[in-house]
Amino acid sequence: MSYSSLASYLECPGCALERKKRSKELKHFTTVRQASLFGKSGPDPRLIGTLLHTLVNFLHDSSNLLAKERQEALLDDPHALAQFLRHDALALLQKAGKLRLAMLLDELSHDEAMFRTSLIAPMLRYQQELASTGAVVLSASARFQFKLLSTRNTFVNHPDWGGYVAIVGEFDQIRFRNIGSASFPAGVPSIMEFKKGLGGDKRSESTVTLFSELEEESEGTGKLANDTLPTVSHAMQLMIYWLAFQMQWDVLEKLAEAKGMVQDIYMPLHQQLDLIIYNLNDGCQYQLLPTDQQEALSALTNCIFYLNWAMKSGFALQSPEHDCKKTQLVEMPDCAIQVGYTTLSARECYLLAKNAFDRFKNTIRWKRVSHPEENHSF
Repeated sequence: MSYSSLASYLECPGCALERKKRSKELKHFTTVRQASLFGKSGPDPRLIGTLLHTLVNFLHDSSNLLAKERQEALLDDPHALAQFLRHDALALLQKAGKLRLAMLLDELSHDEAMFRTSLIAPMLRYQQELASTGAVVLSASARFQFKLLSTRNTFVNHPDWGGYVAIVGEFDQIRFRNIGSASFPAGVPSIMEFKKGLGGDKRSESTVTLFSELEEESEGTGKLANDTLPTVSHAMQLMIYWLAFQMQWDVLEKLAEAKGMVQDIYMPLHQQLDLIIYNLNDGCQYQLLPTDQQEALSALTNCIFYLNWAMKSGFALQSPEHDCKKTQLVEMPDCAIQVGYTTLSARECYLLAKNAFDRFKNTIRWKRVSHPEENHSF
């Protein structure tokens, strides 16, 4: 389940039931000219984002689709990268089995202006930004799985529920910077989450509040340079990545060294790590900087555990204050749930998860750490 789905469930379980699953990847490539790929106002931004993300991965992954020497040449030479996008990327997508993305790229190639705006410009911005920071990409699209513990040794002053929640996901990119800057010191790993559009210009009142600090930095204009802003689900996603990064690198090794039980291991939550949303649309980056790291961690952990219990119980309600299309929910008994060493009702679990989620939202602050630069013409 996606992080936006989890956030939707916490805001209104009725809405979460309305969410549709994404269509599966097509099995056969065909030449198509159809409005369904573009719609009335241009390409689907989410599909464009997936295409850009896939092309970025081609420049770093070790699957041998591209030789390492070719990857290095494409990252070093803007002209070579532009030529690659025009002449070689389609065949590479087909070879990788990304057939819907291949169809989209084929469609875009018939409109020069759209091709330059949607693909070439963002990819060249990415190339320039990577070179300017001197960053080394440690991992591209790395899968992860970890167990978030809640035992007697997990956190200081944290409830002992005597168990864990298993979480799986995928890092978009993990970087290590060799060149420091005012925003980012050298030698600190970064989790980069790539987005395209960041949800458009739907700015809720809470989102505007979270960006009050950014507005003060926008050269006295009182307005942001763009309306494509990260959301609370992005913050939730990045904080879970922060946990996952540390679990992968440390917990299993410590467990082997101690030759003990999971319950005996302290969670290694002191790794310095930058959490970045990279907007593929314009090259802007946004760093997540919680106002209180410990409060954010505690609130998110509580939210995950209570949410896990509530969802497993099948609890759902139609939020009366939420104006949305609702599926008529079947009346379900408010069953009792074993929560660690105690028992709570499903409704109590949901309300505790929602309360923790609200606490987490109150800690969220974003800082814009880069501005898009004019792109070369190719």
